[in-house]
Amino acid sequence: MTYPLGVVAGAVATAKTASPLEQLTIVVPTVGSARDVVRLMARAGAIANTTALPVSQLLTRLAPPALIPRQPLPYPLLEAAIQRVLAEAPGVFADVADEPITAQALASATWELTAIANPTMDSPSPLVADLLRIYRAATDRLTSSYYLQHEAYTAAAERLDQLGAIIVYHSVADSRAEQTLLNELQQRGETIEPTVDVTPTQIIHTSDADDEVRAVVRLVRKHLANGVPGHRIGIFYGSDDPYLPLLHEHLTADHIAFTGPECHSLVDRPTARALLGLLELDHDTMPRRELFTLLAESVLQRPDLDVQPISQRRLERLTRDDEPIVGGTDWERLTRVGAHEKHHATAVALHTYIRELQTDLRAIVNAPDWATVAEHLTALLARYFRAPTSDTAAADLAAIRADCVSLAHMDGIAPAPTAARVLDAVTVRLTAHRGMHGDSGAGVTIGPIAAGVGRDLDVSIVIGAAEGIIPTPRRDDPLLPPELAGITARDHMERQRLAFASAVSAGRTERIVTFPRGNLRGGAEKVPSRWLIPAMAQLAGRDVNVVNWQRETENCPAIVAVESFDVAAQRADDRIGASAASDTEWRLRELASVPANRRRGTLNDPIINLGMAMRSDRLNGRFTRFNGNLSTVKDLITTFDHPVSPTGLELWVQSPYQYFLEHILRLRALADPDEIAQIDALTRGTLIHTILERYVLATIDGAELDVGRLHLVAQEVLDEAQADSPGWLEQLWAKDRGTIVRDLDDWFGHDHIDHAGGWQPTHAEQSFGTGTDPEVSLTLGDHSIRFRGQIDRIDRHSGGRIRVTDYKTGKSDKYRDLTDLTPTNSGLQFQLPVYGLFARTLGDDVEARYWFVTSKGKFGSIGYPITDDVIATLTDDMDLVHRSIRAGHFPPKIEDTHWELPVIDLLGRAGLRRAWAALEGVDEIADYVRKYGG
Repeated sequence: MTYPLGVVAGAVATAKTASPLEQLTIVVPTVGSARDVVRLMARAGAIANTTALPVSQLLTRLAPPALIPRQPLPYPLLEAAIQRVLAEAPGVFADVADEPITAQALASATWELTAIANPTMDSPSPLVADLLRIYRAATDRLTSSYYLQHEAYTAAAERLDQLGAIIVYHSVADSRAEQTLLNELQQRGETIEPTVDVTPTQIIHTSDADDEVRAVVRLVRKHLANGVPGHRIGIFYGSDDPYLPLLHEHLTADHIAFTGPECHSLVDRPTARALLGLLELDHDTMPRRELFTLLAESVLQRPDLDVQPISQRRLERLTRDDEPIVGGTDWERLTRVGAHEKHHATAVALHTYIRELQTDLRAIVNAPDWATVAEHLTALLARYFRAPTSDTAAADLAAIRADCVSLAHMDGIAPAPTAARVLDAVTVRLTAHRGMHGDSGAGVTIGPIAAGVGRDLDVSIVIGAAEGIIPTPRRDDPLLPPELAGITARDHMERQRLAFASAVSAGRTERIVTFPRGNLRGGAEKVPSRWLIPAMAQLAGRDVNVVNWQRETENCPAIVAVESFDVAAQRADDRIGASAASDTEWRLRELASVPANRRRGTLNDPIINLGMAMRSDRLNGRFTRFNGNLSTVKDLITTFDHPVSPTGLELWVQSPYQYFLEHILRLRALADPDEIAQIDALTRGTLIHTILERYVLATIDGAELDVGRLHLVAQEVLDEAQADSPGWLEQLWAKDRGTIVRDLDDWFGHDHIDHAGGWQPTHAEQSFGTGTDPEVSLTLGDHSIRFRGQIDRIDRHSGGRIRVTDYKTGKSDKYRDLTDLTPTNSGLQFQLPVYGLFARTLGDDVEARYWFVTSKGKFGSIGYPITDDVIATLTDDMDLVHRSIRAGHFPPKIEDTHWELPVIDLLGRAGLRRAWAALEGVDEIADYVRKYGG
């Protein structure tokens, strides 16, 4: 193969025959190819007074001096001018003129038109005709201060004499104006057009793009190990998504230096996200979830208390639990927090912060002009954004501040500011920042296929060569038909073909093309690019078609099939490279080298070894710390050092692991007020309990039995609940409220009958076991359990009997087996006998019951007398619970229920169920399994 840079060197020598200081300009297609040419000239000793640059840099050098004092037109100002035209005379775009996307689409189209001196078209459609009208109206307002692209091309063409001798290497134009300038350059100098063909030395196909990039990284490691300098290797991709982020991820993981476009540009990083997020907020409601998401980025200043920022955790707990807030008027609830409440200071600080931020944001979007917008935005950055802690963050903040200041230039060009226009103006400026990763010319080069045009490398790798990626389909643009833009679909396709062929041809010794057989995001099968099929046939030495290409190339050594990540990680292919693509692959290979039953401890990595131990113990049914055996630290479990709740111990019976998480580790999931659109069963029960408590307490104090009084109590409680639950939907709450009130009416009738039967309430919400409340304890041999709780209601009969009542607002199904012979329902329910223990301090003749106080439970009751036999049963059942908890046994059994279990659901029910099912024949939990089943 003839390498074109050798021809360039000869042309340079000829141009400098008269003098080595002869001025010479070499026009190249890309910045990378300019670097290659400069290196070549330096090695040849012909660098003096020789310049290599692409057309874009040529324009920057020649045009501005000729067009002073006008400046090049920035894209954001063109969009701003178009917004103003749309506001004043929208034409056919009247129905969508206020949508930001309209101005964006028109600006994108007119930006291409700025490269055409007089964009016209015979018989344009109404859409195109109005586009041209808007283009002329917008640019007419701008050209007194700014020049358009076509003017720059014209000015540059008139100043080509300043370039000296000219060599045009690999002429590639992206527009009609650029092609015109290249034609002028070619007329004045020598043109070197290399012959480019798709002639790879190796083709690799993989299961998907991720495996494709892994294979490429192995290849790069192979060539680096063989002595190829990193800057002599280029990787060129067919599309940014998914290849650019994948290349960044895998090259970084393998510690390979590289240079190329940033994966995450300014607009993707936290500072810009925070600013755009603030501007996107509904400034009237200040929605809590969206605002707190921004605060969690750690870019914005959080409200402070005593000169210290309030933690995100405290803010979340305050606005989820203490004072549930969605947004809008909910924030005013913070002003009603009493000074005696522990979260009062936090509430005041947060309310002040919210209202001040709201005022500042409103000042931005309601500003009378763009200069004021710029002033308020810079003040916002100074007041609410934290001092940068890294060089990148500092550079980002400086760039964002400069962009905000530049908004002042929009006065007289753009329409008056609005919230949508301010957001769009900031977004378009932040999006324009696209930096480069790494040091130019140092390390492996990565870039789009167009960046490979004109390159001179030892190894070129083109990835993504599957149909649909290369070539990329071009959709017709109704705003820019070919007759207007001067570029047809065929032109677009030919440019892609030449770019692909040029990128492949850039490698002197190795030219590798790769493509995926599938898609990362779906199951769609991919086939080789139409431009790669002939090369596959050449390497295979036989005809290859798009249908049977795998079978037709399977025995070709130069065409490598990577079956999967697992296969590639465990079995090295010398054709790609024996080296692993990352530290993870090295570890996988080391593990794969030993039998599965001997892999624990193979790696000198404590985290992986612990993970393998956990997986092994759970799969093989070993009762260890990874599935609830805390016997080695049982002394740290202080559950019975304090009074315990009987319902908490019921939870241990149902799910020992959940009890461990919630009662010992004290984990809980915070509710999100935004997601609670309707009252849940637990809250419904709490409200009914509260209503009955207030009503019964007043009855105890002497109030008459009166359904009207019950309604007043209900109204008060339900109104408070609605105020405390901002996410509830009004129509759903009206329905639920009506159901509650109807159930209360029915309950009143049953309570009236009860009263007529001789029962009179004496206590409501009677506490025991806490503070100065009476103690209740149960002796278990050498140990005892102290209980705590709150009894919904205690009644005394005219005959002297005492009755303990616990309200239930659900169905009675799970309690139907409770009798005086099975008072704990075989060790499942302890509440009634424990409450009975307390009631026996008030009298000897005691009974306890569950009263189902809604239509779901049909207002029935289930209970029994509290006898010595009942207490003996409770003692026997409690012995197992007490022994197991003190021993540190919390096996991963979970309750079989359709209800949400927030903490358990975070861990995953299925995995815990598998771990529990594997625990067979474990001595430590044998008594538990015998009593409660597997």
